[in-house]
Amino acid sequence: MANTKDEVQDKRVQRTRQALLGAFFGLVLERRYDEIKVTDILERAGVGRSTFYEHFPNKDGILAGSLHGPFGVLADAMRERDNTADLIRLLQHFWANRAVARGIFLGAARRKAVAVLVDLIEQRFELDGVGKTGVLLVPSRLVAIQLAEGLLGPVTAWLTGEVRCSAEALAFALRRTAAATVAALRQPR
Repeated sequence: MANTKDEVQDKRVQRTRQALLGAFFGLVLERRYDEIKVTDILERAGVGRSTFYEHFPNKDGILAGSLHGPFGVLADAMRERDNTADLIRLLQHFWANRAVARGIFLGAARRKAVAVLVDLIEQRFELDGVGKTGVLLVPSRLVAIQLAEGLLGPVTAWLTGEVRCSAEALAFALRRTAAATVAALRQPR
């Protein structure tokens, strides 16, 4: 069966997006986030400026786009479904790619990474009905910020070698802490 025009287009779009993300990650390994310019990404990926902007609004957009998948696993840590196995795989991935992870979890990129995780947690709150007024003791945004920092802090310390433990132990701790935080901040019924 021959590929349709749309399938060929979709594959090309995916290849371009992957080239942009690959170029971005390569640059994160070499430079601090605040030193990376969109023109550097374009040059490394071999694409034009308009092509970049078809995929991402700016440099922060490519960072956010690259974090949505993995940070979605972190955001799910506080949900009812136990995602410890997913967290273990994510932490193992972070460890295997810790040079890139350090570039994202430290310095200028950290604030943007936290913002991505906060947004993802808030989306989960909405899906789960936790974000409704009166469900939590404080505004859901504040709880999302607390959870994001509570998830990223230990992961960052682990990746930088400040503390040592297994990915399994850390995943279990992240899951229990996130779930307990949400439970502790729910309004009494």
